[in-house]
Amino acid sequence: MTDHPERISARLQDLTTQAGAEMMRSLQRYNELLQRLAGGDLDDGAAREAWVLFMRDETERYFRGLANVSTGYYDALLELGSTYNPPFFEQAVKRTQSPVAAPSQPPAGVIELRGSLGGEAVSTFRVTNASSRDEEVTFEVSEFSGPPDASPFRPPLRLEPPRFILAPAESQLVRASLPLVAGLFVPNQHYSAVLTVHKRDSFDLTIDAIAIAPKEDACG
Repeated sequence: MTDHPERISARLQDLTTQAGAEMMRSLQRYNELLQRLAGGDLDDGAAREAWVLFMRDETERYFRGLANVSTGYYDALLELGSTYNPPFFEQAVKRTQSPVAAPSQPPAGVIELRGSLGGEAVSTFRVTNASSRDEEVTFEVSEFSGPPDASPFRPPLRLEPPRFILAPAESQLVRASLPLVAGLFVPNQHYSAVLTVHKRDSFDLTIDAIAIAPKEDACG
């Protein structure tokens, strides 16, 4: 693959030399004919016949040579194109393709809060600013829903810090803590809520909470 340019260049030089040689051969024969006419070696009739033969032979040779040169020339051009076009278009496509933008927000995830009934469940998650400007971050929590027969409610979920400003490329670890108050949470039942992280590109996180029954109650 690496020797293609040199080989194609040599072919083009050979074709150019061949075309020049054909032209010089025709000029030499034409010059010989003129010299024979000037020297009296040929009369008018013979000159006309020689001229007809010359034109017939040289015209046929010329067009045959022209066809050979043209075919070889275009073959060389095609080979040259097949050598350089694919890499060119590959590079062009790569340069014109839009770069993959960094996600402006983390993918939707789940905050798991596990703890003993009457205790506190704690978890953390991270918020990142992938933009080029400062961003203010705040939170909004929906009501918690649990078993089908339970009504939605709002437990005292705490987020620390509750709001903050992130510089470009900066991130903040947020601590979520949930008191698993007896009477609000039924032991070993799953409760869920939606935590919306408000910034320029807001996103939602799912809160999955469960209050584990104390061992003594579970054994009883």
